[in-house]
Order: sequence, then C-alpha cells, then structure tokens
Amino acid sequence: MGWAELRQVGFATLDHEAAVRTATELLALGPGFGDPLLAAVHLADFTAPVGPDTYVEVLAPTTPDHSVARWLGRVGGSSGWVLSTQVPSLDGVKERAAECGVRVAVETQAMATSSSCTRSTSACCSSWTRSCPGTPGSGMTCPRPGPRTPPAPPRRTTSPPSTSPPAAMAATWAAIIGLDPPAATVDGAAIAFSSRTIRFVPATSGRTGIVAVDVHATDREHGAGVQGELCRTVIRFV
Repeated sequence: MGWAELRQVGFATLDHEAAVRTATELLALGPGFGDPLLAAVHLADFTAPVGPDTYVEVLAPTTPDHSVARWLGRVGGSSGWVLSTQVPSLDGVKERAAECGVRVAVETQAMATSSSCTRSTSACCSSWTRSCPGTPGSGMTCPRPGPRTPPAPPRRTTSPPSTSPPAAMAATWAAIIGLDPPAATVDGAAIAFSSRTIRFVPATSGRTGIVAVDVHATDREHGAGVQGELCRTVIRFV
C-alpha cells in the first residue's frame, strides 16, 4: 500500500481562550497562528507545531448559530474534532470514499495544498506538493517540542480485524486512506500510518469521536506516564 501520514489533531470548543491556554500549557507550545480561511467561515483558529510537519489545532465558532456551535452543544461544549492526514493524491481517496459510501463534504485548495473533508466522521485528507519525510516513529501525534528520543517503529500485523464496530470503522478508513488492513487489538483495531497509529475503540458512555491522544514525551525521566485533558480529550505522554 502507499504511504500516508497523520499530520494534525484538531479540537473544537465554545471557550476558545481557555482551550488555547490549556493546550499551550499542557503541550508546552510556542507561538501559534490562525487560518484566515477558517476566519472567513466564522471559526476562530489557533494552530501550533508540536513537531516536524505536525500540528495541534484548537478552533471555536464565532457565531452562536454556527453548525459547529450546535454540534458542540450536543457533545458537552468541547471535543476532539478532526484528524488531518497527508496522502500522495486525493483522487484515489475520493474514489475509495465514494465506494465506501462516505461523502466528501468540503474541498479546498490553499498554498499548494488540496484538502477533502468527510462528514460521516471527522476526517480530513490533504495532498501536499512535497514528499512525505517518512521518519520512523510511533504514537498518534508528533512529539512535544525539544530533544527527542526516537520512538520504535510501529508494529504491523496481518491479523484480520474482528467484526466489532471499531474494527469495521478501522477497515473502512484504512481502505479510504490507502493503508494496510487494520491490525486487531484487544478492544478494537488499529491502522498504521507511516510513523503514527490510530486506534479504534468501543464508545464509552455514549462518547464517540476522538477520546485520547498519545504524545511522545521528550522528557523521558519525568514526562512519560503523565496525562492531562484538552477539550474533554485525554492527552497521554508516553
């Protein structure tokens, strides 16, 4: 299968200032920037790097009748929002999405980057004009800024996924993105990107979407094992 990489984890909230402050303190973020395209559709945005070509984003609706505001009202006011992936070409992604019954809701192009976002679940695939670095690593997001201890490469297996809903969802997204079939886990399934992994697990207490993010701790003596919360999403330093 071709390569693909997880590049960004996005969070949405009704209290943008507080969430940005939490993200900055929890992840030791440097200066961030906003996306003028999102501002044009009434979304406040804060995006900051957490590693090479890898970002965390916090956005919030700026009007009370915004569709994101209505969604946030149903999920408790804040939540994990979107996972953005880099792929070599969007054409194949769109074809496979159509075959799987997943509709592309938004297509944009800016700064030599084309993006397609789906509505059935929060996912966005981007086609960049430059090649993927393909640095070995593991985890759901890139490391915290600072000196790194290189993580081990992700393990891939050919074990067939179970027929549980998480496994079925994992199989669907692996097929759409163009990744190898998912590997079975104790409680669901996992799909492996070039250097990161997304795990699909059963919903707990009706909670769906992004529920936890593992971040490589650069402070191996004191950072590993620590966890916090951002937009009702667990952030674990591993």
